[in-house]
Amino acid sequence: MRILTLLLILSVAACGRLGLTPDRDRGPDIAVTEAPGAEVLRPQARPGGAALPAGTPPGAGADGSIPPPPPPAADGLLGETLAGLGATGGPGLWLMTGLVTEVRPGRVETAGGGRLSVELRPSGAAPSAGSTLSVQAMQQLQLPLGQLANLRVYAE
Repeated sequence: MRILTLLLILSVAACGRLGLTPDRDRGPDIAVTEAPGAEVLRPQARPGGAALPAGTPPGAGADGSIPPPPPPAADGLLGETLAGLGATGGPGLWLMTGLVTEVRPGRVETAGGGRLSVELRPSGAAPSAGSTLSVQAMQQLQLPLGQLANLRVYAE
């Protein structure tokens, strides 16, 4: 029985040397080119604009500068923003947005009528850029953590 087992092991091991198994070291069946040809569609440049340098904040102008946020309206409205989940390590009720240039108290309102007092923190991005909302704030406003929310932002 031992001899039979040994012969079986040796015969299976020899299959690769006799060419009885598929060649696994063979290259791909298709040729890969390094650069696409002229027939590949490419995005068109925006009229009158050049590409911004890497690291330019979202919503920055053509020269890379960030426009200042507008002053609050009579009722304290700073503007509307699309907010997503912020850094999960930052505790508290806060909104990081380009609608403010310094930390200040404020409140947010959802489209569903939810209201919450939060700390407004500057994001360094343009006022038209999106915002991030703390986990605790999203939970108190009963917003889904994985979705974006349209918020009205007020200064207090």
